[in-house]
Amino acid sequence: MRSRSARSQKVQPHTRSGELTSQSGIITGRLADWASALETTSSELLEAMDRAGVEPLIDTGASKDGEGHQRPTNPELRCIAMTEADVGRVSAELLEISPVARD
Repeated sequence: MRSRSARSQKVQPHTRSGELTSQSGIITGRLADWASALETTSSELLEAMDRAGVEPLIDTGASKDGEGHQRPTNPELRCIAMTEADVGRVSAELLEISPVARD
């Protein structure tokens, strides 16, 4: 099977800040946008993913085997993709660490 470019598949890159994209049960977006959507910080989100045992389907900040250059770790540039089920597990983990507001 040949790999086709995103443009030939009519898939648009994440061009606007603040958006997550969902298709067929997979949600993708910039790390900063994920953190905003889940009302947390980028570092807390990554820690919650680790505690929940969630490996993103795609993480542009993770180096590939044999790669000699550094990957983007800036939350405005780094993109991750997770399944809807993984998002649920990460959200539950974030609720465990977030303080409960009391009136």
